[in-house]
Amino acid sequence: MCNYIKTIGKVKSGELTVCTNCDHYHLTFNNIFFEFTKKEYIQFKRYIFLLDTEYWNENYPCPRVKKNIPVPTLQENLILLFNQQEIEELKKLLNMTFYQKYQQISLEEIDYNFIQN
Repeated sequence: MCNYIKTIGKVKSGELTVCTNCDHYHLTFNNIFFEFTKKEYIQFKRYIFLLDTEYWNENYPCPRVKKNIPVPTLQENLILLFNQQEIEELKKLLNMTFYQKYQQISLEEIDYNFIQN
């Protein structure tokens, strides 16, 4: 494991780290792993924050496909699809500037099925 990796932020679906040696950002989100240079990270962050999710939710509400917000990639035949909740969580993660080991969480963030007897 690299000793230069510093955690910037964590959410339920992923984490953002940076290598202080090479200045590369690593974003793990659900089953997707991104590796960015600083410039690429800033561009990706800007794109996500400027993404018009209302447009996609209103004009392309597809009940068969639960994820209807596309994020294009440089590879022509690869488009990443997210739902509104994932985009909000991704924005929350990208907006973190430093990592707090213990953070207060809301009840909605606890993934637990409570069964009353």
